[in-house]
Amino acid sequence: MAAGLVDVNDLKKVVVSLMADDSVFTPARLAEGLIGAGILTKWQATKLLAGKSKGFYLGSYRLLRPLGRGGMGMVYLGEHHVMKRLMALKILPLDANADPRRIKRFEEEAKASAQLDHPNIMRAYDFAQAGGKRYIVMEYVDGIDLHQAIVRDGTMSVAQAMNALAQAAAGLAHAHERGIIHRDIKPSNLMLRTDGVIKVSDLGLARIGWAGGDAESRRLMGTADFVAPEQAINSQSVDARADIYSLGCSLYYLLTGRTPFDGTTVSQRLAKHQTAPVPNVCQMRSDCPPAVADLLQRMMAKRPEDRPHSAVDLIAQLKRLGAIAGEGVANTLRHVAPVGDTAVDDVTYQATIDDSSLSADGEVEIAVEATEFDFSSLPPVDLGTAMPGRPVQLGNTARPANALKPRAQAPSNPTVAATGNQQLLLGIGLTVAVLALITVVGMGVASMSKPLPKTQPKIKATEDGKGGSIVFVEKG
Repeated sequence: MAAGLVDVNDLKKVVVSLMADDSVFTPARLAEGLIGAGILTKWQATKLLAGKSKGFYLGSYRLLRPLGRGGMGMVYLGEHHVMKRLMALKILPLDANADPRRIKRFEEEAKASAQLDHPNIMRAYDFAQAGGKRYIVMEYVDGIDLHQAIVRDGTMSVAQAMNALAQAAAGLAHAHERGIIHRDIKPSNLMLRTDGVIKVSDLGLARIGWAGGDAESRRLMGTADFVAPEQAINSQSVDARADIYSLGCSLYYLLTGRTPFDGTTVSQRLAKHQTAPVPNVCQMRSDCPPAVADLLQRMMAKRPEDRPHSAVDLIAQLKRLGAIAGEGVANTLRHVAPVGDTAVDDVTYQATIDDSSLSADGEVEIAVEATEFDFSSLPPVDLGTAMPGRPVQLGNTARPANALKPRAQAPSNPTVAATGNQQLLLGIGLTVAVLALITVVGMGVASMSKPLPKTQPKIKATEDGKGGSIVFVEKG
């Protein structure tokens, strides 16, 4: 109640349902009922049971659950409190607000995203601040990224992989025409929506035109398993062909489930991108047509001039391969991310490869786990504005089979019925009172027992939330 997430009428209905089922009444059981009724998410319920009562609102949005971690911050699923529209909120970490470089980079990401409006690019709608936090309001893509899709479902067919490649190339062509180089193309930055549409995401490392200083040119920006050879030497001077190289590495991963070059260290993998021959995909995929393998070889050529000159050129080559690549097969990606398989509350990210971005941020604090967002730094919710007459929505939400079910049969004796109703009403009143007491006491205990903030050490590598270590490489 104090968190502003549960309306009292919703709470009463769930309590009645639980009492009708003769359930053992505990806070955990109540949380299960609220989740089943679609009133709370698992993430919200977990935080409430842990004594958290603040931090569920950011600006005009109610935070539903973490979606993952991008190149510049945490990403949460948020619902606008009036429009009820779902958005992805990319939030700059609190410690970054003291670093002008990271603030500038975050603002540059917002500016870059605002310039792009294409079906194959995740759109950005707003940049705002609330409670001392900067965040970007972005399009929510109901789906799964291609890295997760391969981990979950296995490698793609050639037709599926080429379909994904063509869509990603179309999005990149739109960005390149506006002077924006992504510089971090990889499977985890290619979102697959449930209807089969690919969305290029995360412009956290993008270069806008030729903006940038000497400090940036001395640092490697990208992801070691997918970075172009020239990008490892000078990230600032790269052009569209660096994105094409990374897209080729991503295509190889979609077809084989492996990155093109292995190595136990970042340096080893970077060196192989510079010198090792491009692996022949046909050795792992005998069903891959030679023409597709040849295109992949050209996309991953060591010299930029040997690759397709632009994303537009790449699309033209893909069209010439239409008959081989399966172009025209309707919705070849639709079944890869079925509805309902991607909205996971309790696991925000599963990764099996080193999918880590090499950033220009310098030393940063150890990353906090996605589900451990600093709630205390967000403003308390104003119930007068955040929940204006929130309607009860119980009809079309997933819930346990016995949730909110009526009693099977009314008593035949009116006196017995009246007594039963009085007992039920009395039980509801007592239950609500007990819940209020539990809430108040729990909040007090949580406040008194809250540990003091720990000072995180400064390091050169950190978990990026996608399965790997963020490594910073600076040339002298």
